[in-house]
Amino acid sequence: MYGAVYILENPEAQRVKIGMTINDVGLRLRVVNDMWLGRRGTCQICGGRLNIVGGRVPRHPGYSRPCPGGDALPLEKEVALAETHLGKMKNRLAELSGDEKASATRRIKTLERRIGIHRRQALAVGIWQLGATVYTECAEQVELLTHEILADRLDEAVLFGEVFCCSVSEAKEAIENALAQLGLTGSATRNTRL
Repeated sequence: MYGAVYILENPEAQRVKIGMTINDVGLRLRVVNDMWLGRRGTCQICGGRLNIVGGRVPRHPGYSRPCPGGDALPLEKEVALAETHLGKMKNRLAELSGDEKASATRRIKTLERRIGIHRRQALAVGIWQLGATVYTECAEQVELLTHEILADRLDEAVLFGEVFCCSVSEAKEAIENALAQLGLTGSATRNTRL
């Protein structure tokens, strides 16, 4: 699939985010800054990422009724509701069997991981800006291979994944290595600081 592999940089936080999109890179930049600066938040119950209204997650649909995480603080600000919900799910687990138990177990593990990430979360500093963009065929494979190349530099405390503790030049080098390994070096178009 033809698309853009982008590098967003946050000089103050000394981090880069490497992602891919088939849409507008500027839109991805806005979404990342909205999440980073708390204008978008994560529902404590369902994990949905929503625009924050008055400091709270707006009411939104759940599986069969409104999600009980609506009108609560986002997970980025508080984990109390998520911890209560997690306890209720664990208490109900013994009553379930088969597929229901497997599904509930997955939801429990996901929520435990989400709570753990938010407990370790560092204070958001700086803003994200565009560092570079590479347009190429197989953008998804280039992104995935770049993530593998930089796996030991992944910042697991950042809430939205694919954020690395490295410089833009190191990220560009990793993308170039991925392009070379996939035989796409000559067909890629590179832009910096659009």
